[in-house]
Amino acid sequence: MNSTLAVIINIPLLFLVYIMIFFTQSLSGKRQFYGVSLNSDYFAKKEFKALDKKFKLLVTIGFVVFTIITSICIYIFKAYITSSIVPILGFCVYEFFAFLHVHNKVKALKEDLSLEISDLELEKTKVILDTDFINEKNRIIKKYSLLSMIPFVITVLVGIYAITQYNSMPDIIPSHWGFSGEPDAFSEKSFMSVFGVIIMSVGVGLIITISSIYSLKSRVKLNPDNLNESKKANLNYLNKIALTFFIVSLGCQILFINILIATVNASSVNNAILFPTAIAIIIAAFYQTYLYYKSPSKSKTAVYSVDDNDNNWIFGTLYNNPNDPSLFVQKRFGVGWTVNIGSTKGKIVFISPFILIIFILIIAFYI
Repeated sequence: MNSTLAVIINIPLLFLVYIMIFFTQSLSGKRQFYGVSLNSDYFAKKEFKALDKKFKLLVTIGFVVFTIITSICIYIFKAYITSSIVPILGFCVYEFFAFLHVHNKVKALKEDLSLEISDLELEKTKVILDTDFINEKNRIIKKYSLLSMIPFVITVLVGIYAITQYNSMPDIIPSHWGFSGEPDAFSEKSFMSVFGVIIMSVGVGLIITISSIYSLKSRVKLNPDNLNESKKANLNYLNKIALTFFIVSLGCQILFINILIATVNASSVNNAILFPTAIAIIIAAFYQTYLYYKSPSKSKTAVYSVDDNDNNWIFGTLYNNPNDPSLFVQKRFGVGWTVNIGSTKGKIVFISPFILIIFILIIAFYI
């Protein structure tokens, strides 16, 4: 990699992260403002708008600073790999503290204004229990859960096949593939270099599959004022979001299988499969973001539930409620779902990606 290529890759990637963070609150729905439950009628109140502008200013300053850091890494230190990782990670950490600062300001402002404004809080509506809706929701979840398990099982089978081929593999195997699909880095065959790739592929595949299934199982919030239309809208949303989960999960498993086969055969990866799959994953992810933004459960009129209570959240980002059986709930700030760390299952799911990252770093070190 040279300086020009590093700039072409890293600066736009940093800008993409910046744009996503800059518009995060806009994608967060009409129930929370910077991780704090708030009646959306007051989102435009000047005090809250000022805090929104402050966050965006802080993020913009961070983007400029980390763009300069990226340029220094590239042009002065010629540290191309470092420029691809450190500035983006640093920017994400900086963004979190910027969010935390504004979150605390919003929380304090809400407490102050609540002394004179009575309806700042979300309306505490009654919980709706509709068995027909629940049965239909469970049917959709079951169908897509079974579909999502199929590509994961195939990945496991390919992983088992790779293990059986260990002795027949050459002494030098590829460990990285370039844009053309041809291997551009190699390592000696060893337990870590082969089994590490298998465990990583299966582990990431398992996390994606479990996260997809339990995100679909997350709480649905109906509109008590227009129940029938709300049920139709939520079921339509669930079908579409489930399809995007399946496409992303299937695509990731195809990529893992492609890498496993290339490792076993000491060959190039199949670009005819790689590129269309990567494009499908990106399109599905963007469409999922749009669907989430339009989610009926994020609208102002959705029913009030336990995850709308500020006391059940840490920093407005970590859901901690031992009394809630939900493993996943919708995020308060941004797009997606977050795990309930109040439960034992939630703690396991929460720490598993970090364990996998440490494992990947160990593999990289040995390779």
